[in-house]
Amino acid sequence: MELLLRVVDTFMLTGRGLAVWPDLPLSHGKHNAVCAVIVERPDGSKLPAEALLRVEHFSPGGYKLIVYLSALDKSEVPVGSKVWKE
Repeated sequence: MELLLRVVDTFMLTGRGLAVWPDLPLSHGKHNAVCAVIVERPDGSKLPAEALLRVEHFSPGGYKLIVYLSALDKSEVPVGSKVWKE
């Protein structure tokens, strides 16, 4: 498994679902791809999920690669969780 990120914050976005921060480098794999991930919470419990890696434009800030966990809620992905790509 590949560690994608350690969750610093989460944002629920209408129509898109749960976005996790930090964003990924644009050079990271396919953009607008769906992949299987495991969310490892700080307590050690694990939750399988589907992640959408989507390029978004922010002003200011430019383009960023955002990870969306659209089937999950903020309460399911606490700060400090690790997101692993299967």
